[in-house]
Amino acid sequence: MGRILLPPDFRAVRYLYGKLADLFGRKWVFVFSMVVFEIGSLLCGAAKDMSMLILGRAVAGIGGGGIFTIAFIIISDIAVIEDRPKYQGMVGGIYGLATIIGPLAGGAFSDHVSWRWCFYINLPLGLVAVPAVVWYLRLPSPPGTLVEKFKRIDILGTVLIFLIVAAVITPTQFGGSVWAWSSPQVIILYIVTAVLLAAFIYVERSLAAEPISRSVSAILGAGLAVGAAFVGAIYYISLFFQIVNGDSATAGGVKSIPLVFSHVGFSIAAGIIMSTTGRYKYAYFIGPVFMIAGIALVSSLNGGSLLVQQIFYLFIFGIGSGLIVQTSIAAAQISVDEEHVAIVTGLAQTTVPLGGAFGIAISGAMFNNIIASDVNNYPVLLNAIKQLQDKFYPVDATQVLALSGLLTDPTITFVTNGTEANANLISIFNGAFKLSYLSLIAYPCIILIMAFLITEYRPKEGEKREIAMAV
Repeated sequence: MGRILLPPDFRAVRYLYGKLADLFGRKWVFVFSMVVFEIGSLLCGAAKDMSMLILGRAVAGIGGGGIFTIAFIIISDIAVIEDRPKYQGMVGGIYGLATIIGPLAGGAFSDHVSWRWCFYINLPLGLVAVPAVVWYLRLPSPPGTLVEKFKRIDILGTVLIFLIVAAVITPTQFGGSVWAWSSPQVIILYIVTAVLLAAFIYVERSLAAEPISRSVSAILGAGLAVGAAFVGAIYYISLFFQIVNGDSATAGGVKSIPLVFSHVGFSIAAGIIMSTTGRYKYAYFIGPVFMIAGIALVSSLNGGSLLVQQIFYLFIFGIGSGLIVQTSIAAAQISVDEEHVAIVTGLAQTTVPLGGAFGIAISGAMFNNIIASDVNNYPVLLNAIKQLQDKFYPVDATQVLALSGLLTDPTITFVTNGTEANANLISIFNGAFKLSYLSLIAYPCIILIMAFLITEYRPKEGEKREIAMAV
C-alpha cells in the first residue's frame, strides 16, 4: 500500500524542489534531500510494523524526490548549455539501469539476507555521497534577498500540483480493491483531478509571476504522455509474463530488460545528438512512431510467442520512449532563461511520474472492466471463484495474479476444474491485456500533437529569454 500512497519519488515534491533550489542554493538543498533520504531508509530498515515502514517510505520519498531533480539542476549550472543534454542523458541512463539492478538486488537481499538490507544498503552509499558533496561541490549562493526570492514562489501552482497528485493517487490506490472503479468516489476524484489540472495549466500560462510559454507547455504535456505510456507498458508486460508464461516476478522483470535497455540507450543517444547538433524537435516526431509500432507489436504477444519476438517488440517501444524522456528535460531548460531553469526542471521531472500515475489509472480501469465483463462468459471460472470465496478467500476475477496462484495451488483441493478455470482466466487476461495495451497508443498520438506546438530553440548568448517568452 505504501508504494502508491507514499511513492519513493514523491511526485509533487520534485516540482517544489526546483523552487527551493532557487531560494537556498543547489548545494544545500541537495545535501538536505540526501540526508532526508538516508533517514527514511534507516527508518524503513528498522521498521517493526507496517505503520513505521510507511512512515519511513514517506520520509525517504521526500528526500528521494529531490536527489534526482537537483542533480539535473546542478548539471544545468556547471555544464555549458551545449553539453547539458549529454550529461543529463547519462544521468537518466544510470537511473534506467538502476530500475533493472534494483529489483534484482532487492530480490537477492530478500532471498539470501533480509529484506531490511533493501533499505540499509543506502546508508553506506550516503556516508560517502553526503561528505563528498559538502566538501567538493562548490556552487555560488543565489543572488537576491530572501524576501525577493519568496515573492517569486508560485504558491498557487505549488498547491495545485500537490492537490492533483493527491486526487489522482487516491483513486488509483483504492480503485478495484477498496472501491469499485465505477464507484462515485473514484469517478468524482478523477473529475476533480481533471479540473485541477486545467486550473494548473491556466495558472502557469496566465497568472503565475513567471508564466511558462506555449512551447514549454507542449514539452511538459509530452512528458506527461510519455510517462503514461512508459509506466503502463512496463507494468502490463511484467504482468503478462507472470500470468501467461507463469514466470516469477523476478523472471518477469528480467524479461522486461530489452525495453529498459533500449529506453536507456536511446535516452543517452538523444542527449548526445542534442549536445552535438542542438536539434531535439525530431525526437517528438520519431519517438511516437516507434512507440506506436512497439505498442501494437507487444499487444499481439500470446503464450505461443517466441522469445525473440518478445525481445524485439519491447526493444522497439523502448527506442521511442527513450528518445523523448530526457529530451523533454533538456528541451524545457533550453526554452527558458537561466533564471527559470530550476523551476522548469522541477516541473519537467514531475511530468513523467505524474503521467505514469494517470496512465496506470486509466488503463487499470479499462483492464478491470474488461475482465469483470468477460468473466461472465466462463461458468467454470465463475464457479471456481465462488468456491474460493465460500472458503473466505477474498478474490475476484480482476485480481488476476492472486487468483491464478490460487487456481494452480496444489494444496487447494476443494476447487473443481481448477486447471480449466485457470485456462479461462488466462484467455480473459489475454483479451484485456491486448485492449489495454492498445489503449496506450493514445499517448504517443498526444506527443505527436504536442510536437507541432514546440518551437525548437538553439540559444545564443543574450537572446534566450526573449525567444522563450515570445513563443
